[in-house]
Amino acid sequence: MSLLFEKTKHQRQTEFQAVILAGYGSSNRLYPISEDENLPKALLPVGNRPMIAYTLDWLEQAGINDAIVVIPSAGSAQQKLSGYISRNYTGNVHCNVVGVAEDCDTAEALRAIKDKIDRDFLVIPCDLITDLKPHDILDKHRLGDTTLTALFYAPADIAKDDEPLPYVGIDPTRNALVYRDEQMEDDDISIRMSLLTKFPRVRLHTNLQEARLYIFKRWVLDMVADKEYIASISGDLIPMLVKCQYQKKMVEREQVEKYASSYNSLLKTALALSTTNSDDVDENVFMPDPIHSSFKSPVSTQVYVYRDGYCGRGNTLASYAELNRHVTKQGTPVMRIPPTAEVAPKTQVGNDSIIGEHTKIDERSSVKKSAVGAHCIIGKNVKIANSVIMDWVVIGDNVKVDGCVISNNAKILEKTVLKDCEVASDFVVEKESQLKGEKLVAFRQAMS
Repeated sequence: MSLLFEKTKHQRQTEFQAVILAGYGSSNRLYPISEDENLPKALLPVGNRPMIAYTLDWLEQAGINDAIVVIPSAGSAQQKLSGYISRNYTGNVHCNVVGVAEDCDTAEALRAIKDKIDRDFLVIPCDLITDLKPHDILDKHRLGDTTLTALFYAPADIAKDDEPLPYVGIDPTRNALVYRDEQMEDDDISIRMSLLTKFPRVRLHTNLQEARLYIFKRWVLDMVADKEYIASISGDLIPMLVKCQYQKKMVEREQVEKYASSYNSLLKTALALSTTNSDDVDENVFMPDPIHSSFKSPVSTQVYVYRDGYCGRGNTLASYAELNRHVTKQGTPVMRIPPTAEVAPKTQVGNDSIIGEHTKIDERSSVKKSAVGAHCIIGKNVKIANSVIMDWVVIGDNVKVDGCVISNNAKILEKTVLKDCEVASDFVVEKESQLKGEKLVAFRQAMS
């Protein structure tokens, strides 16, 4: 089932379509704050804005105005996200919210929406926030005219629950992605001779993280549609495309040439239209392969490595908290305290924090390195640090909250001390509780 929200003004068709993956692969790692009773992952607040708002802003900067937002159809997630898009989103990206089965993996989700994609497309997770200028990576993709362009970045810090960094092999002569594998405890690396024959120079990186932002040629989706064993983009599709660059037998077995031949490259089109084109031009002149292998793969890849600014994902509790710290940090141009908020004169709100609309904070309280949502009621002598407080939360007098994420409508009663806890929506923390490292879920026993 899909819901399409049209803009009233006419917009021309753009070069790329966007597929936003809203809740695949990591929602369980955000338990319990992404429970159905609270908010779907895409709507979790980052600096008091829904996470997906940053993705839509980035796409609008890129000039991409056509997006398919794919979300598991189970529960109320699709309805909540559709409601936000229709009632609250005011940007210029047309969003088609499509629900697919909850057990669909990422490539299976692409297969389910195949008929809605009619041109080259970009896949982006809803939890990616980056300072990368969209046209930097899009222009590189256009110039390289590759089958796949993938974004990698050097993370500033590795959160305790983040995925380990992979081994990433890049050919420095053309920035091709030629090797990707998970780091193993024994540190053994197996590299095929066919890889080294095609790519004699490989630089192996151990400090890069995959952003899961990919730009694909449209024909890749036709191949995914026919090959049902391709379930995951990062786990199945990307490794296959990487190997097809140098494994002739795989290209033949998977009939990759059949799919790729349906697409005319920008280079061939330019040559065909050129008034100085000669039939004697050797195609190898335009191939950056340093040894001119007799095997010409129909697949090419490239990596864009971003090191010059912030890039991060909110796919774990720790990284989600880090996203909030980043967007509310000192110097960020955001409204710290809106006019509708009521903050007592003797309360301190740091210039690294943000307060939501209609929130009330009583005397002698302090908020540091935190985001406090809308319509919250916070008592006297409350200390909040390094935390995310969502909407409609009630915090009693003399409470201390440090390193916590507290979901909508939760209540923290007086004289409670919470350290590194996640509180689910509607949960009531009894007065004078002292808890550390707990997941507090309504109607269930606290889970460590």
